Amino acid sequence: MTNVPARTLDFYDRHVVTLIVEKYNLAELDALQKFINSETYTMLRSPELDLYGVSPYFIFDMWEAEMISGDPRNSIYIRGN
Repeated sequence: MTNVPARTLDFYDRHVVTLIVEKYNLAELDALQKFINSETYTMLRSPELDLYGVSPYFIFDMWEAEMISGDPRNSIYIRGN
């Protein structure tokens, strides 16, 4: 198992947290905490899933789906409809 590079995770941290802050008007630290404690983040860190090659908007949608439904797999990008 190869780890996802820290620079890659930092890229997503910055972009996804910005989207969370803008949409939900959370403090940046609160948004970061919610993101890194999510299943979405666990999935992003998994090299086997290869999610670190997708758009931050894809990851944000997964996170948002997880916050609403409890499962990031309910993202429109994963469901496909």
